[in-house]
Amino acid sequence: MRRLKHVVLLALVAGVGLAAPAQAQDDVKVMTFNVWLGGDVVDFGKVGEVIRSSGADIVGLQEAEGNTRRIAQSVGWPYWSDRLHVISRYPLIDPPAAHGRYVLAQIRPGQVFALGNVHLTSDPYGPDAVQDGRTLRQVLRLERSTRLPEIRAALAGLRPALRAGIPTLLTGDFNTPSHLDWTAAAIGAREQARYAVPWPVTQAIAAAGFQDAYRATHPDPVAAPGITWTFGTPFPRLAPDVAVDRIDMIHASAGIRVLDSGIAGPPGTPDVSWPVDPYPSDHRAVAATVRLTPAAPGSLVSVIERRVTRGAPVSVRYAAPRGEGRDRIAIVPAGAGPQRASMWLPPQEAGFFGEVTFGSGGLAPGRYDALLVTRGSRVLSRSTFWVVRPGARPRVAVPGRIRSGAGLRIAWRGAPADRFDWVGIWKRADGADLYNSYLTFAYTGATVAGATRVRLDRATYPPGEYVVRLMRDDGYGVLDAARITVLPRRR
Repeated sequence: MRRLKHVVLLALVAGVGLAAPAQAQDDVKVMTFNVWLGGDVVDFGKVGEVIRSSGADIVGLQEAEGNTRRIAQSVGWPYWSDRLHVISRYPLIDPPAAHGRYVLAQIRPGQVFALGNVHLTSDPYGPDAVQDGRTLRQVLRLERSTRLPEIRAALAGLRPALRAGIPTLLTGDFNTPSHLDWTAAAIGAREQARYAVPWPVTQAIAAAGFQDAYRATHPDPVAAPGITWTFGTPFPRLAPDVAVDRIDMIHASAGIRVLDSGIAGPPGTPDVSWPVDPYPSDHRAVAATVRLTPAAPGSLVSVIERRVTRGAPVSVRYAAPRGEGRDRIAIVPAGAGPQRASMWLPPQEAGFFGEVTFGSGGLAPGRYDALLVTRGSRVLSRSTFWVVRPGARPRVAVPGRIRSGAGLRIAWRGAPADRFDWVGIWKRADGADLYNSYLTFAYTGATVAGATRVRLDRATYPPGEYVVRLMRDDGYGVLDAARITVLPRRR
């Protein structure tokens, strides 16, 4: 569990499904896995071993820190989404309407399920408040002011998928226990469970029609507590005051049947189904086998790589089930219509679900859209990508000087477009302490190029020297830095 105040959300927003004949059901094994600082501080090979040992088909990762693709390749899987921290043996589609908030996994052409992945705010942590002697009322107030708004936003995004009949799975490090665990019967079973708590986040998920996969197959929280955070890393190193609990979960929407669920972790730890030694994370991973009926997606295009080096291929996945040969996929400048297409291709695979590849050698560096166009030049879907020069480095830019109290524009270009790339501001005197001393931060929205504005309030930003940094994927890898001087406010 990261002790960061970064708000990390991933919700689902699905397109309208098409009416279709009854489909066969499929069994899918899904995993949620917080890999701990991208797996870079452990035996990285063991990260893949955890996934393989469970037999998972698709994994929602937390703390991937730019290593999503590397983790997928270590498992031998061909599909990953750097933008969404999901790896899969199934092709992944990033529908434009989702704005980076969900993926569709395509079991077979035209048959998909939806996967969301969340990493809610970790600090302040509810069980710590219980250990510190806070009352139930105080603990609930804490949860309702931190994680509850985040999960409500995620669930709001899920509603279109549920209305369309798309089976939906939600994985994540929720950084909160479950109301199914802190029951009256469980009081005293674990040291920190001093009273029953109706944890608001998991209650909200249940009220939205989801079931907790682990509790569906292990209903007794006393007999099978299913602790995921933490048995220490390296096992069994554990600080004496750590409040352990089950905070890594998989939730399945109505209509999905949970067949089994288990935990990967260090050998000898309670409730472990897939022991791995040495275990490579401070979180145990959870996997569940579910039976679902995949649904048909609406019409869409989805560019696989949002950052394309000029000369490299531009791969576009598509669903064009209504086209009947009338649709085409076009490349245009960002925001332009099909009349400005520099190249186009028709859908080419059976059933009008598949992938086409364009070359980018004729495209100048900049922002582009892939379009799905139908009869009458009507645009059905649009997906954005950037072309960058070979060898282009990520850059961050700010003015060299600015007055205290003014609005600061922070711009970036050439960024990796990972899910949680971010920009932050440090005092130059404290700048070496990347982890603890940033004054503010903002996510880049998984964009290659863009900008954000920060108000330099006089209390936080008195006159002095500061550093603005572009950082990699919710971690502390510096991609670029720029200095700025804050001047006294004019009188």
